[in-house]
Amino acid sequence: MKKAEILEILEKIESMKTIGKVKIKSDDFELVVKKDKPQTQIISREVNSKSALPSKKPNDGMASAFQVKYARDLIGKVFGEDDRQSFDFLAHTLEIPMAEVPDIGTWDETLTVDMVSAIIDGLQPMYKKSTKRSDF
Repeated sequence: MKKAEILEILEKIESMKTIGKVKIKSDDFELVVKKDKPQTQIISREVNSKSALPSKKPNDGMASAFQVKYARDLIGKVFGEDDRQSFDFLAHTLEIPMAEVPDIGTWDETLTVDMVSAIIDGLQPMYKKSTKRSDF
């Protein structure tokens, strides 16, 4: 990998708002980049009925429509119809009692950026493991 390519990657990592740590491996080297305080990306939840893309206006720390949709999709892919396991996962991940887990239908109004980030961070490795197993 050339120095210019590495610098380009580092610039992209620096501009990322929700990524705090990145590991790059090559035959020649291994590079670990860790930001001291990753910034939180805050984008608006306002969605035009014709478009599913959120605008990029601040929204007081609430999760974007994109983030909520991605979290919903991952929950469905990882747990399927097993509501008990998904609620158990959410309670554990959000560190709240199961009775206080927000219903998936209310996530657009209730999930904060921190909550949806924790959910996605917990689900992504689980989804990757499940897709690796199904490849055999």
